[in-house]
Amino acid sequence: MMTAEDETIREHASTVSLNDENDGRLTVSITDAVSELETVKFTIQTKSALPSFSQHQMSVIRCHEEFIWLHDMLSENMEYAGYIIPPAPPKPDFEAARDKLTRVTAAESTMSEDEYKKLRKELESDYLALFKKTVAMHEMYLMRLAAHSKLREDSNFRVFLEYAKDLKVRTKNKKELIGGFFKNMTKNVDEALLSSQKDKDEYFQERRAFLVDYHNRIKETTRKTELLSESTNALSMDYMQLAGGFALLSVQDPQLQRFMGQCAVTFEVMQKLQKRVSTDEDLKLTDLFKYYQREAQAAKSLLYRRGRALADKDIAENKLEKAQEKFKDIPTAEAYLQDCKIRFERISEMAKTELDTFKARRLETYRKHLVDMSELQIRHSQSKVSELTKGLELLREL
Repeated sequence: MMTAEDETIREHASTVSLNDENDGRLTVSITDAVSELETVKFTIQTKSALPSFSQHQMSVIRCHEEFIWLHDMLSENMEYAGYIIPPAPPKPDFEAARDKLTRVTAAESTMSEDEYKKLRKELESDYLALFKKTVAMHEMYLMRLAAHSKLREDSNFRVFLEYAKDLKVRTKNKKELIGGFFKNMTKNVDEALLSSQKDKDEYFQERRAFLVDYHNRIKETTRKTELLSESTNALSMDYMQLAGGFALLSVQDPQLQRFMGQCAVTFEVMQKLQKRVSTDEDLKLTDLFKYYQREAQAAKSLLYRRGRALADKDIAENKLEKAQEKFKDIPTAEAYLQDCKIRFERISEMAKTELDTFKARRLETYRKHLVDMSELQIRHSQSKVSELTKGLELLREL
């Protein structure tokens, strides 16, 4: 049994793929993971048919900080300015789950043995579900990179997958964190200034307006699905309390022992079924919308980089005009303008393909997850009706 102080959990990742674009030339999966107090270590298995990789099969161990390092390297590479960089997986956070386990352990003396075992088992189940979700989000990030025809050829990605030793990646110090904060703040101000930018390309005008509206809507949808999942889980806890109450009454009142005992059994089963409903809603809805909220932000960042390139081109044109008026530094201004034009056109060309792919992938994923969720809801409802019917029949026989 795991403890709140030192957990070591090995669990095969059960992930839900958000795309089916991979041509099979590079497949990446997380086959094992170990949760420790300070970090989670992931065992990553890779099979490659790409000539850029030195091996066909590889296995490495990576921690979350190394995932962030990889994402930073990809985001800072200007060669990928025209691509949607897959959002980095969220940082593992098990502190709340560990605190609950600690409190339950401390309160063991105030509970009956049966109550303590049930509550601890429930908390351990929640912890394991959170752990599996963490593994799945990190695996999904790698799968998105492996499915991208250009990003999978990145040298840092190859190092991440091939280099067997620790990458010696450290967490950012205070100076770097402050620098990153001001960099993000500057970007946000620049993005706000560019929002009124005149763009002659109607395609990108429409995409920018759509993504701003879409990001706001999916952010609100994510908040509502979190509330839905919380209320579903709260109903599961209500079933648990009912089961405990009926079990207690069955002991205190001998005349109703069998009746109350059967009620306790029925509601205990109902609690388990309701917990599965909550877990499925969390996976199929909440996690899906959370991911695409981050992916939408990544798409907005792509449009920001294109807008910045367009602004640089406009500035270069103004500089050339001034140089021509003064008959000074004209070749330098012409060369700078040419570089800006090439960069802007290159980003625009790549961005169109990326945004079209993003749309197709998003629609297909939503369709698949919503269909899956509907089928699961039907099955869960049938199971609950069946269990309640069975419980009523047993009560009538008493």
